[in-house]
Amino acid sequence: MKQQIKNAIALIKKQPINGCITGSCLLEYFPDADIDVFVYSESDLNQLLFFMYYNPLFQCLDPLEKYKYEEYIKKGKSSLHKIGLITVKMKFNLAVDVNVVYRKTNHNVFNVISNFDLSIICKAYDIKTGKTLDLSEYKGDKLGTWNKWNKAFYQPDIWDTKKMCRQFFRVAKYEERGYNLISVTNKYIELVEQMLELENIYKTVRGNEFYLKIKEEFTLVLKILKAYKKEKKISPEGLNLLKTLV
Repeated sequence: MKQQIKNAIALIKKQPINGCITGSCLLEYFPDADIDVFVYSESDLNQLLFFMYYNPLFQCLDPLEKYKYEEYIKKGKSSLHKIGLITVKMKFNLAVDVNVVYRKTNHNVFNVISNFDLSIICKAYDIKTGKTLDLSEYKGDKLGTWNKWNKAFYQPDIWDTKKMCRQFFRVAKYEERGYNLISVTNKYIELVEQMLELENIYKTVRGNEFYLKIKEEFTLVLKILKAYKKEKKISPEGLNLLKTLV
């Protein structure tokens, strides 16, 4: 599997696109490691997807991913298009997942990795320049922190915190791989507690209903995070609930 990952990365590096390779594939080897490819424009997205779809080494096997590909390529639509995000997952040689991601706010490698939540994965190889940018501060000691470059940690608001909480599954995944990410869990808890301290600034009935709904959601999220901190595990149901709440 390790060689399969290397082969996939080598092939992607040869593509004449503006984008970067990042994710767990750039850390120590793990059997379930995948490859994340972020592209900087929709034209780069189209070029890479066409290359992969018609290359026999890549397969779009998952029915949902195939639907997403065809919806975007044939109809120019995506369920996430309106928020500036398009993702499609391919499988390299029936072995390695390759996640192709386009986010309209990502115009270069720094835009991509500075928005991650975990410091340990803040490393990426820029395909066009052939250079690697490393913001991880990772020293190989399995100790990771929250990403100090991510502005959402410094000026939290409701929507940014919701989006951040959707990423919490990565904390559990990397701790299962042996990393110590207690500081990241504590930071998530701190963000949610700040959301629960927000005052109700709404004067309308509809605004008050929104405020109460947000308080209820973040109260449940806080319980999930604190339970994870104590037990160091989270059930699939807990993860699904977290994604549903935010």
